[in-house]
Amino acid sequence: MLFGIALLKFNKMKRILVLYILIAVVSGLLFLNFTDYTLGSTKSKNPLHSETFKVGNGYGYQIALEDKVLIRQEYIPILEGKKPFTSAEDAERTANRVIAKLLRKESPILTLLELKELQIPEFNSK
Repeated sequence: MLFGIALLKFNKMKRILVLYILIAVVSGLLFLNFTDYTLGSTKSKNPLHSETFKVGNGYGYQIALEDKVLIRQEYIPILEGKKPFTSAEDAERTANRVIAKLLRKESPILTLLELKELQIPEFNSK
């Protein structure tokens, strides 16, 4: 009789253990699904990217979310008039700063100080 009770308790414990393992596996699979985790992937998790392009006698940039253009900046921001960046590198540095702000959930609008920090020539002479 005592052996029968012990066997029932063992079976109950075994079922509980199997249930806990099943819950852990399902939770792990759901976690991996919702975090967009990919095994062996070196692809960037950042869907934002920038491209520079020629505008008249200078350069501009655009920022896209996957294939959708979010920002197309043909001229230097906050500068009076319509003056493009003097080099593709200046446009690229500016686009990268805007992307960094977007990723931090900040406004993409750049300040005069930020453009000076980026060493945009038009703002360093002032």
